[in-house]
Amino acid sequence: MPIRVMHVVYGLGRGGLQTGLENLFSRMDRDRFEHVICVLRPPIDHPMCQGLAEHARLMCLATTESGSRFQAAAIAKAIREVKPDIVHSRNWGCIEAVPAARWVGSCAVVHGEHGIDVDLIADEPRRRIWFRRAAFEMADRIMAVSHQLKEHHAARTGYAAGKITVIHNGVDQRRFFPDPQARSRSRAELGIAEHEFCIGSVGHLAPVKDNMTTLKAVAEFAKRAADWRVVIFGEGLERPKLEAFVSSHPDWKNRVSFPGLTRRIPEMLNAMDVLVLSSVTEGICNSLLEAMATGLPVIATDTGGNPEIIVNRRSGLLFPVGNVQQLAEKLALLRDRKDLRVELGAQAVCRVREEFSVESMARGYEQLYDSLAQPVRRG
Repeated sequence: MPIRVMHVVYGLGRGGLQTGLENLFSRMDRDRFEHVICVLRPPIDHPMCQGLAEHARLMCLATTESGSRFQAAAIAKAIREVKPDIVHSRNWGCIEAVPAARWVGSCAVVHGEHGIDVDLIADEPRRRIWFRRAAFEMADRIMAVSHQLKEHHAARTGYAAGKITVIHNGVDQRRFFPDPQARSRSRAELGIAEHEFCIGSVGHLAPVKDNMTTLKAVAEFAKRAADWRVVIFGEGLERPKLEAFVSSHPDWKNRVSFPGLTRRIPEMLNAMDVLVLSSVTEGICNSLLEAMATGLPVIATDTGGNPEIIVNRRSGLLFPVGNVQQLAEKLALLRDRKDLRVELGAQAVCRVREEFSVESMARGYEQLYDSLAQPVRRG
């Protein structure tokens, strides 16, 4: 019988989590592993979740966004129903799955950390730190998607860094690759002329992504550049604020667009000349990996897992968080230096192929789950 893994997540339909899960499930051995995704908050019928439904059973514990915030009992009930070999919770929003699984007592428990709550970087409540440490001790294995996250949570909780497994996210290079024909089609669709320098962004429009820094840098960049466009893919609470900033620049009306969510990210990335990631913090960003696999030069903040992905000035460019001037200067540099764009893009493709393949990620999770399931089944 295949190893049944119950993945507990807070929500789907936005951000990179569902992309990472879809990549993972598509590469894991279907004869050896079976996946169930337990979602704590709706919806699970979002168009962006369609790919997941092909690889896993989806179940949701709450029928509305305003459902109970504490769902340990409901999670325990779901575990008894699903009868998994392994429960794998992700991030703080699902950490109560750890004591819930221990309460049921019939499965192994993994807890994964994929990012940091930007509002709590400097001032996380002590009770939350204590609860995370207690959950870490209850779990059979703790994992993180970056070495930076491993060190952060070890330092914050006092949990031994050596007991935290790191498995980097991976990118599917069968979907994401340089495609000149896709570039021509998608630029025509977006109304971008070949001579225009296209600055792109892909991701959840949330405060942690700090897209405002990107737009402020574009305002500086535009003072000395004429032919440019900006395309920002994604949805989120920050969108009205970003659109208001764009509206305050009347001459940007036909230059900056917000196409929203799309499952055609591989094509849209090919339309760009550079991808910008201005996040305040990151784990291992899927959209960054995807852009690099597409052969795009990338400019990202020197924070979180970004320096683990980008070798600065070799496979991309890094800049300090919130530094509008440095980002503007790097945009101008890449606009003026097509040879540098080509060089950085080529090195980016090599970097993700060698260090961040989806196959390597899948093997890492298979080994993790294998090592945990065997003792459970013997017991």
